[in-house]
Amino acid sequence: MKFQKLFLPVVAALTLAACATEQEQENNIPRLPAQDPNVMAAQENNYKLYNQTPAQMYRSLKLPSVNYDFDSIRPPEYAYDLLDKIAVVMKEHENLHLIMEGNSDVLGSEEYNYWISGARAAALKSYLVSRGISAERIRIHAYGNTRPITLDNSQEGRRANRRVDMQFTTRLWKAIY
Repeated sequence: MKFQKLFLPVVAALTLAACATEQEQENNIPRLPAQDPNVMAAQENNYKLYNQTPAQMYRSLKLPSVNYDFDSIRPPEYAYDLLDKIAVVMKEHENLHLIMEGNSDVLGSEEYNYWISGARAAALKSYLVSRGISAERIRIHAYGNTRPITLDNSQEGRRANRRVDMQFTTRLWKAIY
């Protein structure tokens, strides 16, 4: 009888420990991160917009975002072809203005994120000015990390948030700013 009283709690404890160990092992199995639908939609939209001709850009007035590497204000290599097309459109259509909205990920202080988001947009603006576009026709807004595409804090999610959004407008600056 003493044996049974001692044996049953030991078996129960061992069984529970085995289940907990199995659960821990299952939690340690690497899994692919879930794809954020906002990030996927933004990537698909950017792909379509990157492949626009200058005429299509003018008709749609929509432009893709430019994504940045971590802690970088240097435009990525692929952005230069896009910026050249934007310059062509703006030279052909003097009524167009360009709005650039810089964004950052959540890493870093609030002040740094505002600075880097503005510096990224300023780098793109500087390139367009070097291509003959008047600086007066381009407005920059720095939003830091206040306007994320996704709240996913994975490397891919943070990369999606490090971007400069651009759009053409035909409105006069004095009318809206």
